[in-house]
Amino acid sequence: MLVIDDDESLRLLLRDEFCDRNFNVITASDGEEGLVSFNEADVDIVVLDLNIPKILGEEVLQRLKAESPDVPIIIYTANPDMLFDTDDFMNVDVVFKSTDVDELMNRAERLLDAV
Repeated sequence: MLVIDDDESLRLLLRDEFCDRNFNVITASDGEEGLVSFNEADVDIVVLDLNIPKILGEEVLQRLKAESPDVPIIIYTANPDMLFDTDDFMNVDVVFKSTDVDELMNRAERLLDAV
C-alpha cells in the first residue's frame, strides 16, 4: 500500500493504522515522491490526497491509472471543491477526511477483496 499525503501527522497515523491491519505501507509526502515510490515498489492499493505539493493529486491519479489501471486508488481528501469526475477511472473510490479513519480502512480492505 502507498499513502500519499503532505500532512505528516496524518500520513504517519494512516501508516500505523494500516500496519495494525497487516498492510505493508510505504508513504510519500508529495506527488513526485509518490510516483517514484509507486514505480519502485509492488503497490497493490494507493491512498491519495488531492492537495499535495509538486504534482497535484489529480495528475498523480492520471499517471498511476495510465501505468497500472487495475490498481485501486482511494482519493482521501478534505477538499470536496478539488474533487473531479472520477467516473472515467476504474477502481477509484473517494473518502472524505472528515469521516472516521475506520471507514478508510474498511474501504481499502473491500477494494482489495474485489481485485
